Amino acid sequence: MGLQDAAGNGDRVFSEAFTADGRMRMNDPHVTAVMTISCTAAPGSYEVRIGSGGDRNLSEVTRLWGRVWVAPAEEAERAACARRVSELPPESQEERWPADVEWPASPWDVRSLRAGREMTVTDDLEMGGDGDVTLTSPVFTRPVVMYGAKKVSAVVRIRCDAKPGLYTVVWREKGKPSKVWARLRVEPAAPDCRDPAPTLADMVERATPWLAAGICSAALVVGVRALKRRRRARPPLSS
Repeated sequence: MGLQDAAGNGDRVFSEAFTADGRMRMNDPHVTAVMTISCTAAPGSYEVRIGSGGDRNLSEVTRLWGRVWVAPAEEAERAACARRVSELPPESQEERWPADVEWPASPWDVRSLRAGREMTVTDDLEMGGDGDVTLTSPVFTRPVVMYGAKKVSAVVRIRCDAKPGLYTVVWREKGKPSKVWARLRVEPAAPDCRDPAPTLADMVERATPWLAAGICSAALVVGVRALKRRRRARPPLSS
């Protein structure tokens, strides 16, 4: 059973006749949800409701979308139904948003990007402050900081050697817990793909911890040697 154009992205669809609640997801050009009728549902008519944000409390913001009729079934039909349901693949959580919508429109707004390519990421909800958010992903050439006055954004580049597959983008904001903010699907790189050479800022950033440790070690050695020299230069005590 499917629904479309009946609610907003992320809303829950529920009924006592379903095996589990459905969730409305953007599947360009429509918002859709897929639910399975329970093999043990008794014959009869059942309400189908939509709750904003997934609230199933009927006294809250929900609305009646319609009804579903469950037909009578013999025991053999119910047994066959149970086998079919057990073999169903897990429902995909990925969403397909229109190409002209800024990415990501939601944490499950999965866009495909070829390894070696760049993409602009934007925080449309204005949740992050200018320079306060760093985005990381195992397929980025480097972590990026988001900047902006009204809304923050950044340009990310996918490593040429990134293997095809689905990857997460983690949002790290000063003073707050990290979270999975977006997901992207990486496609194979072009044969002539080359990652850009590291900038001076990249090299300084990577070298800073080692440089600091080297300076401390050097200072320690110099300090010990100076102490030894002072000890050797000290005149013997007279009796």
